[in-house]
Amino acid sequence: MFSEIFPHNSERVLEQQKTPLRVIMSNPPYSVGQKSANDNAQNQEYPMLEKRIAETYVAASEANLNKAAYDSYIKAFRWASDRLDPDNGGIIAFVSNGSWLDSNGLDGFRKSLEQEFSSIYVYNLRGNQRTSGELSRREGGKIFGSGSRTPVTITILVKKGSGK
Repeated sequence: MFSEIFPHNSERVLEQQKTPLRVIMSNPPYSVGQKSANDNAQNQEYPMLEKRIAETYVAASEANLNKAAYDSYIKAFRWASDRLDPDNGGIIAFVSNGSWLDSNGLDGFRKSLEQEFSSIYVYNLRGNQRTSGELSRREGGKIFGSGSRTPVTITILVKKGSGK
């Protein structure tokens, strides 16, 4: 429908999608449990992207419950990984939810990162304010001023190209 109404814009978008990307930087949203617009960050369905997650992150997982693999920030990692220039490689730099570091349901995600990237740098800022007591103290307090409801990481992924 949009191709018929905005043919010039559609051509531009198609050309843009063919352009190889070398660096992708983002702060993707985290919203695994959100189902409706009333939740403030309703999850969008991306059938092709979700299929890629099933083929990679979920397939590599030993966990029985993989709901977390479809969180929007994990979708952003999958999209970025697939979008990097395969010939020349590239870099992904994300500030994101850090739950993937120790979540049972994201073991396949961690395995896939290890297989797909030549170098991985993770800065665990911690800051999970859902904890209490000694664990909360070890988390280091509030991140970004008012605090975070989840741990926060800065992740830098380097992928070497195929050299073609």
